[in-house]
Amino acid sequence: MTVTATLDLLGLPASRTARRAVAYAVLGVVPALLGVPALALLALGGVLCVTRAGAPVLSLVLTAVRGLTAVHRALLRGLLGEDVPAPPGPAPLRAATDAAAWRCAAYAVLDAPLGVLLLAVQVPVRLYGLVLLSYPVWFGAVRQNGHRGLELTGTVPLDSWPRALAVAAAGLVLLAAAGWAGRRLVALVRLLARTLLAPPPRDLTGRVQDLEETRALAVRDSAATLRRIERDLHDGAQARLIALAMALTRAKEALRAPEPSPADTAKARELVEQSLGTARTALGELRDLVRGIHPPVLDKGLAPALASLRSDMESPSLRVEVRTALAAGPRPPEEVETLAYFCAAELLTNAARHAGAGRVTLDARIEGEARNRVLVLVVEDDGRGGAAPAPAAPGGSSGLRGLSERARTVDGTLSLDSPLGGPTTATVRLPFAPRGETST
Repeated sequence: MTVTATLDLLGLPASRTARRAVAYAVLGVVPALLGVPALALLALGGVLCVTRAGAPVLSLVLTAVRGLTAVHRALLRGLLGEDVPAPPGPAPLRAATDAAAWRCAAYAVLDAPLGVLLLAVQVPVRLYGLVLLSYPVWFGAVRQNGHRGLELTGTVPLDSWPRALAVAAAGLVLLAAAGWAGRRLVALVRLLARTLLAPPPRDLTGRVQDLEETRALAVRDSAATLRRIERDLHDGAQARLIALAMALTRAKEALRAPEPSPADTAKARELVEQSLGTARTALGELRDLVRGIHPPVLDKGLAPALASLRSDMESPSLRVEVRTALAAGPRPPEEVETLAYFCAAELLTNAARHAGAGRVTLDARIEGEARNRVLVLVVEDDGRGGAAPAPAAPGGSSGLRGLSERARTVDGTLSLDSPLGGPTTATVRLPFAPRGETST
């Protein structure tokens, strides 16, 4: 066990995750306490339901509560790494009949005492434990009722080294208990957020419809890929190989005589050299074709593959920066890594060719825990902006629309923020189960 993990177990937030949990406890108490007036306003709206003003008041309060839970989502995402998508919003003044809004209200109410308890455990209790742990250092500087140090229950002075060390041991136990309780409370916060703030699971009919749509997208993408491979083979490698066979045949004819003339020998040599060049070109086209199906660099992992994209795209007029945080988490399945690689390549190409960008940043990371992991790609450029998914070309998917459709085949999403004048930020989220596990 590392030193950092040991300190975390002892209640001393040494790791980045533990420090973020403490920061969440401090910052999250503000929106948590706002759940108390939200409960009062909901009760007022319930009382007013006997009048015509009841439903509008409830709708306004529930709309405000949904805005409050948006703050919770931002804190959960930024500090705890828990990305909870927001459910679709109701129609204006119809929040009173929206089940998602009432779940948000339930979360706001439950989070009020939970947030206060989490803050108490993460900050005051830890500080008190640290004070007790450091008691042997400063007890000699305190005088109380003629004794060094403090007194226990007003009758037992803690004025000796054995008693001071016992106080320090109690402080260490208190710190460990605070660390354990803090982790359990943070896990409870995550559970409540996933249960109450996330969109409700779709019914069976909706899920079947979604699977039918994504299956159709996958079939269409596979058909377009097969057509592209057939076209590239027919127009590229196949034509090169035919030219190679014809050149070798002509060289054979030039050398058919038992003693070919110097002119025939020179012609045959020229044809063989031409054939070698044609063979090299055909091999290069076949390599490019294979790379378009499954890039061999992905065998080394997604991070090296993305780094290779930087070397391919970078130029004197375009600076590409790649940041990856993939090593700590489990490796995504092969199909997710392949999709992420092609999404990154397409987004970088768009930024270089169409956005007029001078700097592009690619950020790849894994969010979530256990079976709720998501591979996130964020590509940001300083180009002219105004990008939008165009309709797919007949016979296949292309561009941003094609990326969005390919992401849907693994229940992923592509979101785009590209105001006129820039910058442009494209975010691809691909959920996955780690290799060796079967997603359900």
